[in-house]
Amino acid sequence: MSRIIGIDLGTTNTCAAYVSNKIPRIIPIEGGYNLMPSVVCLHPSGTVLVGQSAREQMVTYPERTLHGIKRLLGRQFHTKTVQEHAARVAYKVVPGAAGEAAVEVGGKAVGAVELQTKILQQVKRYAEIQLGEEIPEAVIAVPAYYTDHQRVLVKQAGTAAGFQVRRIVNEPTAAALAYGFNRGYDQKILIYDLGGGTFDVSVLELTGNVFQVLATGGDTYLGGSDFDAKVIDWMVEAFRKQSKIDLTEEPSAMQRVRTAAERAKIELSLLMNTQVRLPAIVERRGRPVDLELMLDRETLNQITGDLVSRTIAVVDHVLASRGMTASQVDELILVGGQTRMPLVNDAVNRHFGKAPRRGVNPDECVAIGAALLGDSLAKIDAVTLLDTLSIPIGVSTPEGALKVVIDRQVQLPSLATVELPTTADNQTTVQIELYQGEPGPVTEAEYLGTLSYSKVPPAPAGAIKVKLDFKLDSEGLLTVTATHDPGGTPEPLELATLERARPQDPRSLGTTEPAAGGRGEAGLRGLVKNLWSPKR
Repeated sequence: MSRIIGIDLGTTNTCAAYVSNKIPRIIPIEGGYNLMPSVVCLHPSGTVLVGQSAREQMVTYPERTLHGIKRLLGRQFHTKTVQEHAARVAYKVVPGAAGEAAVEVGGKAVGAVELQTKILQQVKRYAEIQLGEEIPEAVIAVPAYYTDHQRVLVKQAGTAAGFQVRRIVNEPTAAALAYGFNRGYDQKILIYDLGGGTFDVSVLELTGNVFQVLATGGDTYLGGSDFDAKVIDWMVEAFRKQSKIDLTEEPSAMQRVRTAAERAKIELSLLMNTQVRLPAIVERRGRPVDLELMLDRETLNQITGDLVSRTIAVVDHVLASRGMTASQVDELILVGGQTRMPLVNDAVNRHFGKAPRRGVNPDECVAIGAALLGDSLAKIDAVTLLDTLSIPIGVSTPEGALKVVIDRQVQLPSLATVELPTTADNQTTVQIELYQGEPGPVTEAEYLGTLSYSKVPPAPAGAIKVKLDFKLDSEGLLTVTATHDPGGTPEPLELATLERARPQDPRSLGTTEPAAGGRGEAGLRGLVKNLWSPKR
């Protein structure tokens, strides 16, 4: 039987693990280290570098060295989060063929899926070298707050890398497995997962090897990179005051600043102050100018305190969604490298009135949990995961608001059914645009794609009803089927990503193709109105 490895495809680093004789082990990926930088360099020579070798090119080829790509995966180019990311990196972020964020290197647009594929290919290569066998299968962990579209893209990247992706699992759930698998716990735990680019919170109830997710939530644009950005801004401003030089105009210098900022942040997890020294950071009038700054932990806490407060707000929101209080949580598990920051530990300790559980490696536990899940897939009753939907799925109302069809915290797998009567004479097609996000303006939701059902037989308005079944599997992946015949076989519908869908011009729930003289706009409003009361 082939071995199934677990992969934590992180924003900053990637980690992989396997199980041998019931013991999970980390796969040394590069140079004997357990973590591989999630960085790809498309070198001018045509060589593709991945991992540490790519990271070493950040100063020499900043516009070709691509990091933080996980933040672009499955996001539309015009969204606020993508634009904020683009403003902070040296490489060029551009719209792809369907309006999704891509990067431009050497005049060519490269999609985020392709770059994630290269990282996973490198993981597969190292795993096969280290284990001395072919590794055809994997379980890949993703942020709990990933949309259906992003989960599909991760699966596509894994398949393109040569894996059969046996399961997509939420990162906090994988961390819970690493903590509680085969240990006979009977308790409620909270996973606080603050990684390089995303923040997730999950509350789980453990009963033996049954892991039931009670509530989950997060922020896919909050992580260690944002803490680094705060330090970078502080360094740039402090240097500007000293020298009257703006480093943001020097791409190579900014890459050195970015590396130094991350190193200083890490050092201040152990030390009370650190010196940042970058010789010859720039040249002025033919002479090198050095950057020398002192940064202490108190200053770091001041400039990043708002980010930590944001994580606590998410924690409270997740607990409230389940009607729970902090006192009802038995154990706290901190996951992700950024949780090593003393300010984070202190904030969690103070909020819950108890110290987080020690003994869980925040960098490796997600990969270990994914490997344990992979190993258990071949066994009967080894582990039972009862996960939930982290982000509601819905449609846009005519007013541009998100109307929920499948609500958050619904236990997976799940099914919701909607019936849509035709609204125009001789209507033959129904189109529906899906979004995933919290209730509110559709401009703040993620566009999942457009569904089109074109087998409606011509008939008077209202004579035909199209039944749509929205099915979520145990991985949180969505499939939709449709039929107009109560006794017919439902037809699977493909989610097509259309570049025309824009938050600033929100699309309505459905569109029709009425015959000449049909009700047009009024018919469309009627179709939308019928979906506001979905039949579950």
